[in-house]
Amino acid sequence: MLNSSSIYDATSDLIHMKNGMKQIWQYLAASIMGLLGFPSCDEIDNILKPPPMYGQPYADFKALGTVRDEDGNPVKGIQVTVRQNWRYTKPAENKLFTDTEGTFQLIRQVFDEPESITVTFEDVDGEENGGDFASAEVSPEITHTKKGDHDFYGGAFEARADVQLKKK
Repeated sequence: MLNSSSIYDATSDLIHMKNGMKQIWQYLAASIMGLLGFPSCDEIDNILKPPPMYGQPYADFKALGTVRDEDGNPVKGIQVTVRQNWRYTKPAENKLFTDTEGTFQLIRQVFDEPESITVTFEDVDGEENGGDFASAEVSPEITHTKKGDHDFYGGAFEARADVQLKKK
């Protein structure tokens, strides 16, 4: 025969067993989520300032400069090849041309920190731009112009390459 004490004990045991199973499932789910890369929110700081969510870190990158002839006049139509070497990803290459003021500017968002840059200048149209110029290559210094936020934004980087081309 069941009395109230044995019913209470059985109910108490079921509650403890249910709570124990719930904790096992929570630990298992948290472990799987952790292995998949999802953050947990176990501190009050995480509520006030959420942890970074998953995505791709990025930075702003700008390569700019001017091309002039031996007399200091701007040279338009010079092909500028900007080769960027990154810390963790494969190198990138971009081609552009100088404008009528002899300037060029490459602005892009990148997903890595720049390690080095090489800029090549080639006269691909010959006499059309005011002379037949010899090619030149420079490796300008990369400056960190804006600090990142220590989460996703790595800041801004800039490389300036000003050259004076000689006629062939």
